[in-house]
Amino acid sequence: MAEKENLLVKTNDFIRYFLPKIEKMPGNYKFIIGDRIVKIQLDFLELLIEAYYSKQSETKKKILIKANIQLEKIRQLIQICVDMKFIGLKQYEHSSKLLYEIGLGLGGWVKYLDRQERQS
Repeated sequence: MAEKENLLVKTNDFIRYFLPKIEKMPGNYKFIIGDRIVKIQLDFLELLIEAYYSKQSETKKKILIKANIQLEKIRQLIQICVDMKFIGLKQYEHSSKLLYEIGLGLGGWVKYLDRQERQS
């Protein structure tokens, strides 16, 4: 239970960290790429919440697989931000570290559900 809650906290922390970075993007990109990143981040958070409160292990796993895809979208869009020099390398490094930790938690949750399924 604690790992799942920790994943929600880490995701909230990441969103709060990255939102101000979007505000500093050039205007037209802020509304194209920035809005997309925010939407995907919030969709990702919503999927984690759905999985957290879902009762069935199989349903949780399907939701978490969708969440993993959203996480990869976030990573790719942030890479574009770096390439376009909207965020600096240190910000990218910190963002990558946070996303890596989130990914580890997500993967751990999926593995836990896999073990539960095998034991059933």
